[in-house]
Amino acid sequence: MRGTVWRKNVTAGAVALLAALSVTACSHEESRQQAEAARCGAAAEPEGESTITVNDGSIPEPNEDAAQWGLADDCTYKGPGGFSIDLTKCPDDWDINAGITEEEIRLFSSMPYAGNLAAYGAIGDGIAAYFQHVNDNGGIYGRKIVYDIKDDQLQPDVTRQNTDDAIQSGNYAAGYAILGSSGNLAIQELTNAECMPQVASAAANDALNDPENFPWTTSFGLNYYNETAIWEKWLEENFPDGATVAVLASSNAQGEAYINGFTAAIEGTNINIVATETNEVTATNLDNQVTSAAARGADVAIIAQAGTLCTAGFAAIERSAWDPTVIAANSCAQIDTVFAPLQQQGLTGNGTHVVRYYYGPYDNDNPHTEFTRLYERVVSEQGLDPTNAQIANGFWWGWYATQILLDAGQMKGGLNRANINVAAHSYDSHYPLELDGVRGKVSGVEDAYPFESGQIFVYENATPERTGTFRAAGPLIDNEGVLKNWSSIQASS
Repeated sequence: MRGTVWRKNVTAGAVALLAALSVTACSHEESRQQAEAARCGAAAEPEGESTITVNDGSIPEPNEDAAQWGLADDCTYKGPGGFSIDLTKCPDDWDINAGITEEEIRLFSSMPYAGNLAAYGAIGDGIAAYFQHVNDNGGIYGRKIVYDIKDDQLQPDVTRQNTDDAIQSGNYAAGYAILGSSGNLAIQELTNAECMPQVASAAANDALNDPENFPWTTSFGLNYYNETAIWEKWLEENFPDGATVAVLASSNAQGEAYINGFTAAIEGTNINIVATETNEVTATNLDNQVTSAAARGADVAIIAQAGTLCTAGFAAIERSAWDPTVIAANSCAQIDTVFAPLQQQGLTGNGTHVVRYYYGPYDNDNPHTEFTRLYERVVSEQGLDPTNAQIANGFWWGWYATQILLDAGQMKGGLNRANINVAAHSYDSHYPLELDGVRGKVSGVEDAYPFESGQIFVYENATPERTGTFRAAGPLIDNEGVLKNWSSIQASS
């Protein structure tokens, strides 16, 4: 009997144990499936119709092509131009829906609100103003955009710390418009290792457009290599017998990229660099650099600067006996913030050439006055100065963030972080203040640079009492799709 009873007990215990193991296995499987869904996303349906309530052209429509892209299999998301991301390469605890709820989409940024280039922090204010406009008019499929910005004084180590804090918090879907070449390059490996979308970096450095090696990073604006190629084409047209050039550039990632880009662009031409003068970004003037460059008697001076250093370069040249043709970086193409301060020194900046591909709201030649009135109303209602060129730039950036988020919602798998990243590599959109023929357009690996067209304008008619105007000094130059991506540039150099 004891043996029989013992066998019965063992049998009953075994059944209980197997049941427990089965429950545990099911529990583990459910946990695994839940973890996989959190990491890779479920086969969610795309969002329905856009909830935007205005039809005045102030908010973009989702791209129709977006529905083709997104979730391709359990953990792979694909976009156009050979773009794909494999989410099995993301950290084990990565959450595809972090920062995204039924009520909001939370984005972060890092920008300077103190220091020598603090004026550029207003870009973030302009972005936030545009997001408020979107939120007030239906939001992103009913969700509000929340945009959190931390000050980094444009110090790359602080940018990295701010980004790491945002990643570790688990509260954000993406970083948007983080400012500065050096800061974005400093976080590129971090964001890609953590699968944190580093979207529309507020830096035109070409190395930020390398989807083969850094698929979670995109930049925004006319990149330096495309801009310098436009300079080269214009110089060949206007100096058919050749030209000597002096380059004045900041000793940072932006300046280095401009120098490298222009050097590559003029290879094989009769345009020659005879002087390269660099300066710290903390410099208060460029007098010594201009004196050294002037001694070489160059035909052309290129001012590869930003902000107050643009003004400093113009002033030093205008006060000197040197009379070169002046070409300035697009970051200098702002009348109110760059040229107007010259008046305080009794100077004008007349004759300066710049590449433009969009209008400032109050530029004398801006034909889109209806959109300017809308911009002015939206920005003023939020207590901001609509004449601030950086506020206007931020408004433009906000448009493209909205385009990306709307497109992501139409992709297979629905609105999630992976699709936000795919959408950042696949949009096609025309902001109302862009020049005719200019579009923000990217297509994965095959065409990673969003803006590749620009037109040379000359600044003129200024006096020490009033600002001047821009006049076209050549046709639109279109390099669409020529450079492809950073790996392609590196391979051909």
